[in-house]
Amino acid sequence: MDRREFLKRSGKLTAGLGGLWLSGTLLASCASESDAEKQKNSTPPVDLEPLAQAPAGAVNLVVARGADAAAQLRAAVEHLGGIERFISSGQKVLIKPNAAFATTPDVAATTNPYLVGEMVAMCLAAGAVSVLVLEHTLSNLPGQCLKRSGIGEQAEAQGAKVVAYASNKPGATRAANVPAAQALPQIDLLAEVFDADVIIDMAKAKHHGSATLSLSMKNLMGLAGNMGAHHQINLHRAIAELNTIIRPRLVVLDATSILLDRGPGGPGTVANPGEVIAGTDIVAVDAYAATLFGQKPSNIGYIMYGQELGLGSTDYASVGMERVEV
Repeated sequence: MDRREFLKRSGKLTAGLGGLWLSGTLLASCASESDAEKQKNSTPPVDLEPLAQAPAGAVNLVVARGADAAAQLRAAVEHLGGIERFISSGQKVLIKPNAAFATTPDVAATTNPYLVGEMVAMCLAAGAVSVLVLEHTLSNLPGQCLKRSGIGEQAEAQGAKVVAYASNKPGATRAANVPAAQALPQIDLLAEVFDADVIIDMAKAKHHGSATLSLSMKNLMGLAGNMGAHHQINLHRAIAELNTIIRPRLVVLDATSILLDRGPGGPGTVANPGEVIAGTDIVAVDAYAATLFGQKPSNIGYIMYGQELGLGSTDYASVGMERVEV
């Protein structure tokens, strides 16, 4: 079932339940146009239905090691079953990198630009009708973030549209309810999220002063209109709950270099594992990545909450894991 068919069926189910899931109250049978519009604007976004369950023995986590990021990405995706496992012809793809800071790639605070460019090229080659690279920076100069990180240039060169919003001026948002939430019952997400058929998460593995590590699950905070709101509540729980409504079809974590301290923006101590981690289980991806920092998954709250909420497994070796040298 593709995303549009899923949302269509979900809409019918929601109507049958009186809109309980989307609004928390019964919809009147003669709802006004404004009420209907509010209902539309609270519809949760893309990829509510996870990737179809892989057959037994399928590879769902790949660690590609080498010195050429683009080649590592191609190898990782190929071992996962090829880009066609994730992208169908005619789909709109949204790529969420980490371009939050106006720093150069050697600082290890932003996603390797060649990884982003290569992913854009792969998606378009698979038949994607469009690719949007979307970021909400932690700077008030998003253009500088895109330029200094190299992400803007590489993504545009491969045919993507690139949009970045400043921390003090986010783009238009729409509200989405978070079912059964404890920390984050509702969140305003950037409007572009709702228009995508597929989301690809392309985070940078690095230290973070508040969350201990910034990995794939945390990267999705950049799709929120008010990122700071997460820090006013239980940050780790909020990150995990956000991940229950934004379900990336493919997760790629840049560990070609990693920032070991003074994150998330650096500069700090940089190590070079030379790894690109790709998978379908976001919890497993982050659990494995934690070990690169000498951390156990159990030390990172949002990883453990993610497993608790059914987003994946911290036992990364059990999900179908392969290592490849490129």
